[in-house]
Amino acid sequence: MILSEFSQGEYENRCERAWKFMREQGMDALLLTGDVNRRYFTGHRTQFGVSYSRPMFSVLPYGKHPFALVSESEGYTAKDVCWIKDIRTWFGFADDALPVLADILKELKLDRSRVGVDYGSEMRLGMPVPSFKTLQTLVPNVEFVDGSEVIWATRMLKSKAEIEYIRRACTANENGFRQGWRVAQPGMTERELHCHLSIAMLEGGADRVLFLPINSGEGNYFKVAMEPTERKLLEGDTIWCDAGVTVRGYWSDYNRVAAVGRASEDQKSAYRNVWNITRACIEAVKPGIPLSAISDIAKNAFKGPGRIGHGSGLDITEPPSIRSEDETIIEPGMILHVEPRVVLPFGCFQVEEVIAVTENGYEFLSTPAPQEIPVTGEI
Repeated sequence: MILSEFSQGEYENRCERAWKFMREQGMDALLLTGDVNRRYFTGHRTQFGVSYSRPMFSVLPYGKHPFALVSESEGYTAKDVCWIKDIRTWFGFADDALPVLADILKELKLDRSRVGVDYGSEMRLGMPVPSFKTLQTLVPNVEFVDGSEVIWATRMLKSKAEIEYIRRACTANENGFRQGWRVAQPGMTERELHCHLSIAMLEGGADRVLFLPINSGEGNYFKVAMEPTERKLLEGDTIWCDAGVTVRGYWSDYNRVAAVGRASEDQKSAYRNVWNITRACIEAVKPGIPLSAISDIAKNAFKGPGRIGHGSGLDITEPPSIRSEDETIIEPGMILHVEPRVVLPFGCFQVEEVIAVTENGYEFLSTPAPQEIPVTGEI
């Protein structure tokens, strides 16, 4: 464990929490197919995740430490970054891994068990569906079930070390916005602004800049996941930018808004209104109340339904969701992104904040947005 991101005690604590939820659900093991879930429980991180030709797996048996099954070429890296000792390798291509995985399940006497898989709510199976069906034929007496509830229950509450990585990611985010708004000016293209933002975020401590949509100009404000274009900024435009950077895999994800050169009274008023509603939602956060109560504050202000926030961690969006239908009780250790939004003909107005729930309330991880709309060049 030369390059581990957390202590062994932290990983063991994660396993113990998962075992508790597994026991409640009657599961004998978890099969982890996705990069993020494997990383969470074993510490295994790799850039091979972009390739679908060499699948990797981890299994967390109830009451035992997990094991990892990786391609032969990945085995050396896994031994350096994982806290676990049981790291198996396989040689070949794609489905050649499946008989090896099936044999290990039999070796561990899990071939007649109930196994949760990370393919449920807000997750995606980390292998092709036909490959998963092949695995089922290799271990026909295994009952594979949705393991997402167990996994999310384990991952939802963050440790102090996890929160610190998110805080560092938010600091990098803020450096990008501060530098970007300083240099943005009429005539600059969205792509040029994107470059300035990205460089400043990396210089501010981000490991990677993975999410950076930008919209600007009349007719574009509804395009909230738009890739930056060659469109040139005009004086009086509103710029909306969402940013997701990572530090040790943990995401920042919050957006900011600015006016190019000058702000109209309509822009100032709309921004201030959204800022006030966002702050009212945040100030209501405390342990013991349902998330729906936070959502209802924005719902009543905007006179409409909607999801106004989410959790985060190793994924850019994670449960819980801040919406009227989510009765999840707020607990210390949750990460919440509070982001009500109003889109008008003259701008997309949103001041997303990232907070960590504490024993008595919350703390900001993002640098709080100013109460008045920033104007580029004046920051």
